[in-house]
Amino acid sequence: MSFSHFSNLFRFRSFRSQVITLLAILLLLELGTVFLSVNRTTYNNTRAVIDDNLDIGLEVFTQLINERETNFKVTFRALARDFAFRETYDTRDYGTILSAGENLLLRTTNADLLMVVDYDYLMLADTLRRLPPESEFPWPYLLEVAEEDDNYEASSFILIDDIAYQVVAVPILTPLVDGWIIVGQRLDTDYVTSLKEIISSDVSIIRLNEKGQASPLATTLPDHQAGELALEYNAYSAADASTGMLDLEGEDFVALATPLLDNNQLALSALVQQSLPKALTPYRELEQRLIILFALGLGLSLFLAIILGRSVSKPVMSLVTRVGKIERGDYGSSGNSKRLDEIGRLENSVNEMAIGLAEKEKVRDILGKVVSREIAAELMSGKVNLGGETRTATILFSDIRDSTSLCESQAPEAILGFLNHYLSEVSAAIEEHKGVVDKYIGDAVMALFGAPVSSEHDVNNALLAALAMRSRVEHLNMACRSSGTPELKTGIGIHTGEVVAGNLGSLNRMNYTVIGDTVNLASRLESLTKQYEVSTIVSEETRNLGADFIYRELDLVRVKGKSKPVRIYELLGLAGQLSHSELNEISYFEQGLAAYRSCNWQQAEKIFNDLASKHPATRLYSLYLDRVKTCYFNPPDKDWDGVFTFQGK
Repeated sequence: MSFSHFSNLFRFRSFRSQVITLLAILLLLELGTVFLSVNRTTYNNTRAVIDDNLDIGLEVFTQLINERETNFKVTFRALARDFAFRETYDTRDYGTILSAGENLLLRTTNADLLMVVDYDYLMLADTLRRLPPESEFPWPYLLEVAEEDDNYEASSFILIDDIAYQVVAVPILTPLVDGWIIVGQRLDTDYVTSLKEIISSDVSIIRLNEKGQASPLATTLPDHQAGELALEYNAYSAADASTGMLDLEGEDFVALATPLLDNNQLALSALVQQSLPKALTPYRELEQRLIILFALGLGLSLFLAIILGRSVSKPVMSLVTRVGKIERGDYGSSGNSKRLDEIGRLENSVNEMAIGLAEKEKVRDILGKVVSREIAAELMSGKVNLGGETRTATILFSDIRDSTSLCESQAPEAILGFLNHYLSEVSAAIEEHKGVVDKYIGDAVMALFGAPVSSEHDVNNALLAALAMRSRVEHLNMACRSSGTPELKTGIGIHTGEVVAGNLGSLNRMNYTVIGDTVNLASRLESLTKQYEVSTIVSEETRNLGADFIYRELDLVRVKGKSKPVRIYELLGLAGQLSHSELNEISYFEQGLAAYRSCNWQQAEKIFNDLASKHPATRLYSLYLDRVKTCYFNPPDKDWDGVFTFQGK
């Protein structure tokens, strides 16, 4: 339609009226488009920001729960092994053990309860003084889980007087499991209030009864809204793992929940929520400014049609483009507006909003960087689905020996800094040799060679990484000797075999890892380094595939959980790095090992005596010398195959 046709349509007498009307309509359309686009983008982005904040809030909640669990375990492992405490425990006197527990709570932890339970699940102490001496422990499922754990430890949640407690069970070893220390902390209103200050979201702890009806145990919401929370939560599924809307006394809240515990005795969930109207408050001001600018622009167009058309159309169109970029996720700043009028303020407001959204997106991106580059590439290469594949990989486990004594001798801040430095060093050694750090388990490291990306050098890379880790630990120990702090002693176990590799977890939260007997055996080999007092033990499968390295055969063992014996070797170094005397020592030990396995006790005793005399610091020789003496006086059966069976892990 031409301009003359348009003017005839409205039949205005003056050209000015036609221009004013035309520009007014154009201005109306442009400002209306901006208003609707900004309004829609504001709501969508605000909702997205709230969703991100709730995700982060639950991650922080989970991290705090995990850190508290770790701190409790570290603290009370040391207590359970303390000689004075075990003497107190052996008295079986309720008052004595209770007094020791109460003193411990005052001196060493921020826990709210401590219970001592014997192996028969009978209470020997209860700092809450709710249960009489030797009454049955009310939460047997906690100890049943602990009995199935490799370390006889467990963590869970219990309910006492309508207050949820996070509890940790640590075994009392004498040296076998003789009982447990149960330590816990309340998840009450004070706790969720402190958590709200950290994550800037309301937090609630929800209990579900046998009929699936919800009731809040602790919440930061006001009383009038907390009363409606139970009714609204019944319509919201915590297992859905996505955000939902709750209408609490006419105020809309975006909520996200995660299950904490679900068994026959107790079902708990954590719920974080943010008020949608409060989150939109800053943007309502922007909306009002848009309305004001809309009215002013339309009024000014009646008097300054041409000037206003020239001065307004360009920045408005620029603003429309800018808002469109924001809607598509492009938050790049366009600089501050030089205009001093409402449109300039609008542009600056949109820029400030874009900057804020960009910062939120940056935080989200940083929090997402929690996996290695290789695993990230694997996940990004296609759709992320649960499942796995069978592949051959080399698994490396590394752990610090006697970490408890190391922790007892230093302040917590120093320990954390030192461990972070140690983990950074060993992780760098693994990654330099094409390995992937799968996870950190306290001060232990599990690494993969051959998953998710495999190569023909996976075994050699794992062995080179082990040597590099030992070298880095030695450099750390040089600094320890200079500062007078305890030196590190580490153990490394390596095994090669088939594993199931893939994404393990739920549909909204998963972790790439490997599972199978190969992983378990690598962990067992790392544990055996303590028995033989060597730094690195590899399986026969790894040794046969790893070329250009020097090994010393240690033993033929049957580890717990395995019926088939495993031949294990100590990794000594690269070929050509050992001296002539060291090679002779290895050869002489192999002669002693052959004599031992052929039941030639006199020759074996002579060889191991010679080696132990020349190398008193090597426990391996004295260990075999003790075995020879035992076999000499208590000869094994005729069908003895030379296999040594380990009962523990």
